[in-house]
Amino acid sequence: MGPDDKGVSKKLKFRSISTTTEPLLGYGNRVEDLSALRQRSKSEQKYKKKDTSDNSDEEDPPSLLKFLGVELTRGYILEHDEEQYTARREKVYSFAKIPVEAEKFMAYGFFQCADSYLFVYTFLPVRFILAVWALVTRPICSCFGFRRSSKSLLKPAEICDLLKVAIVVLCTVFMFCIDTSMMYHLIKSQSVIKLYIFYNMLEVGDRLFSALGQDLIDSLFWTATEPRGRKRDHIGVLPHFVFVVIYVILHSLLVLCQATTLNVAINSSNKALLTIMISNNFVELKGSVFKKFDKNNLFQVACSDVRERFHLFVLLFIVVLQTMKEYSWKEVCTRDTVDAGT
Repeated sequence: MGPDDKGVSKKLKFRSISTTTEPLLGYGNRVEDLSALRQRSKSEQKYKKKDTSDNSDEEDPPSLLKFLGVELTRGYILEHDEEQYTARREKVYSFAKIPVEAEKFMAYGFFQCADSYLFVYTFLPVRFILAVWALVTRPICSCFGFRRSSKSLLKPAEICDLLKVAIVVLCTVFMFCIDTSMMYHLIKSQSVIKLYIFYNMLEVGDRLFSALGQDLIDSLFWTATEPRGRKRDHIGVLPHFVFVVIYVILHSLLVLCQATTLNVAINSSNKALLTIMISNNFVELKGSVFKKFDKNNLFQVACSDVRERFHLFVLLFIVVLQTMKEYSWKEVCTRDTVDAGT
């Protein structure tokens, strides 16, 4: 500070806010007043919005025409669930392909069953002749040194062929002794309920025989072709052969009874038995549709259906032969005898 300024006292002056000015909207100039003003303005805006919405509702009340207009013009947004709808479409396509693929499998299985069935009457006799020829010529060739001597005279396949032909011949001879006409009239004289129960029992017995018979035949073939050096833990080939022959005869009788019962149901004037038989298949189908199967069990069920279809085809073929024998063939024979007599 200079010498001239020693006696001079400096004063700071502050400009005071004038209180004479009009307060803003009736409030003072404090911060609390401003916050209260803001809250009031927000509440007023909310009330204004509610008032406007109420006015709009009062102006546009809901009506049936508006509802119909919205329902008729609203859209579907499916792009958000693209994977879900694509999977459902694939399920529909797979479901549509199931009948075609199932029939392909059924046709293939049917021809496989037909091949196994016709093998008995076509290739098996030829194989039997070759096995008998080997049984006769091999000892002679061994005696003259044209063939080396071996432990077994026949091969396992040739032994199985000889056993198969022996079983078929014995069963055929026994079946020729049965009078099918007497069996037909005996079954026809029964009531419908008895025949229905009898047919169901035959169907259950056929499935049991089918499950047991394959094991019996396989055990016979293994017993006949088992190597001789092993310890003997079986009862012998002859008892197994007797068991298999008895099984084949009983199963053949059962199938013949099935065919005769079906013949009675088809040719009878009362179609109640045939209707009951057909409805029985639908009951069985109902029990299988609502079950879940894995792939292996489903394959076994499909193979069983293939075998059953071939079995029914054979039964119907037998019925046709019996019907032709009862009507057409007999008429031809009588005409021939009449022509011969004249």
